[in-house]
Amino acid sequence: MAQRIRETRTPQYVALDYSISISDVMSALLFVFIVILIMFSFNMSTSESDFREEYQQAAKERERLEEINAEKEEKLKKLKTSVAELRELASNLKHDFDLQQARTAQLLYQLLTDIQQELISKENLRVHIDPNLGILRLPNEILFPLGSAQFAPGGEEILEKLARVLEHHLPCYTGKVDEASRPSFCLDRQWNPGTLDAVFIEGHTDNMPLVNAKSFSNNLHLSGMRAIRTYETLMAASIQAPLMELRNRKGQTVFGISGYGEYRPVVGHATPTPEPANRRIDVRFFLVNPKPPEAIPQVFEGLDRLTEKLGELK
Repeated sequence: MAQRIRETRTPQYVALDYSISISDVMSALLFVFIVILIMFSFNMSTSESDFREEYQQAAKERERLEEINAEKEEKLKKLKTSVAELRELASNLKHDFDLQQARTAQLLYQLLTDIQQELISKENLRVHIDPNLGILRLPNEILFPLGSAQFAPGGEEILEKLARVLEHHLPCYTGKVDEASRPSFCLDRQWNPGTLDAVFIEGHTDNMPLVNAKSFSNNLHLSGMRAIRTYETLMAASIQAPLMELRNRKGQTVFGISGYGEYRPVVGHATPTPEPANRRIDVRFFLVNPKPPEAIPQVFEGLDRLTEKLGELK
């Protein structure tokens, strides 16, 4: 019997060609790379376009802001010019007003010193003046006894001397500016019609209680009666140029009276004290106050406008 030959089947290994797969992979990668490159290029193009658009918008915004800033700078420049103009106007107004005040103070000093010097040189009467307060002061001792409104010996004669001097000076400062007739005795420097507004005869006492003064209830009453008696005597004594007829620029009577009793002392005392300096008659002169410059409203209107414009720039 023929012997069978056993066939042995051994696995056979077949060699595979990987070059095709790598080529495909490379092709795929290349494709992906190309796609990515295209996408990148597209994105770059889009980003560049967006950037260019954003840049243009930013440039326009910058130009707009620059225009706004230029407008604000121009407005600010004009405001600074307006402020400088207002400052100069205010400075000029203050200078003019200061000149008017200085002129008024100089006239008051001139009036009081002229009266004082004439009282000394022509009437041999010495009085105290205070140009800052506009006061000519007469001590009560030369006019009235203590606690009385009746004149002391020689008191009436003293007021007659004062009246003669006042009527020689006050007409140079009274009357309406455009209608005043210049008296012959008014010197050039004295001729200032319409500048004297009022003259008050003021009575003052010390703070001692009244004793045996049955006619007066208190010092205030006494001071008022002394002022009235002084006023009446001055008015009656002036003949050449009656003081009672003097008028200010408004046509009002110049002279008036007031009594302050013990309430406006020259030397203050907490306790009752017979202070001689407080017992006095003051003749107080008031000149017309300088009028505020008419252009002052323009300054305030200008400030209001500047305030509004500054609010608009915020």
